[in-house]
Amino acid sequence: MGVKEFLKSRSGLRVDNRATTSAATLTLRQSLWPLTLVTILFFLWGFAYGLLDTLNSHFQKTLHIDRGRSAGLQAAYFGAYPLASLGYANWILRNYGYKTVFIFGLCLYGIGALCMWPAGLNQSFGGFCGATFVIGSGLGSLETAANPYLTVCGPPRYSEIRINFAQAFNAIGTVVGPVLGSYVFFTETEDDVAALQRVQWVYLAIGVFVFLLAGVFFLSNIPEVTDEDMAFQVAQTHVDEQDKPFWKQYKLFHATLAQFTYTGAQ
Repeated sequence: MGVKEFLKSRSGLRVDNRATTSAATLTLRQSLWPLTLVTILFFLWGFAYGLLDTLNSHFQKTLHIDRGRSAGLQAAYFGAYPLASLGYANWILRNYGYKTVFIFGLCLYGIGALCMWPAGLNQSFGGFCGATFVIGSGLGSLETAANPYLTVCGPPRYSEIRINFAQAFNAIGTVVGPVLGSYVFFTETEDDVAALQRVQWVYLAIGVFVFLLAGVFFLSNIPEVTDEDMAFQVAQTHVDEQDKPFWKQYKLFHATLAQFTYTGAQ
């Protein structure tokens, strides 16, 4: 196989949603590699969210801003999510598939992390908010694809186990983020410039890791998930297949409300 054919086989471009792939028919052993890769994504966005409050407190001290202004970090982070999930990430997912969204989201995350460096050099809170928005855009893209991918990629009877397992690593990331952030960001120093440099180095390391992970996704031959794969899983799990109008999808509305209150409680 030549280089061109090799790259094409891993690009994941222009997925046919009417075709069945191997995703829903993978054995438990075969599904371990894609499960491992996508579970890392769950850890990453938990880690990023966990760092957010720590950064908030850190910037209040080093950039001498009040608490109200520092809330701009949360606004930038969560404000990017609906743009990603309802906008470009959804379009990429429908047209180019899950793998492309994973790579795209990781690249956005990496770009946002690298943008923390010039923001630190200029001691610009607005720059940090902009970088956080890009990070949120990347993570919103990843969340759009990761949850449905895990439910389908593997034996249907283990779909709940896969998603709960991955969510556990999301929680671990949420704990590790602020612990690491407090240890690195809040060391004893009176120099605000040195304190911001620690933020720069942490996010530089994150950016490098994320770009390397995007490369792993690109080179990995993980299966795509199509509408036909989802239909296959529905048939295998004997889920109610009634085709109801959107406004009668009451379970969806209840789940959305539950997710809204859950995120608010966090």
